[in-house]
Amino acid sequence: MNDLFSEIEPALAAPITEERPWAAFAVCRDCDPDLFFPVTPEGERDAVRICSGCPVQMDCLEFSIEAKIRFGVWGGMTEKERRSLHRQIA
Repeated sequence: MNDLFSEIEPALAAPITEERPWAAFAVCRDCDPDLFFPVTPEGERDAVRICSGCPVQMDCLEFSIEAKIRFGVWGGMTEKERRSLHRQIA
């Protein structure tokens, strides 16, 4: 019985970290992370579109601003949009 449980237990573990517990509910959790570090405007639009329906979009955006993440699409905002927002906040 213990052997069976040890095989099942990893599958039951939630992908929650202390730093970002909201990430377990993110729409992007099963997406290729490279999608959120686009090199073209079309890629940015695709990433932002994925974020648009995410229930934790604001948590993600807040995290990226607090952590001063400079690259990628976070919380539905591009690098340029977050820089602009950061200037408005400061």
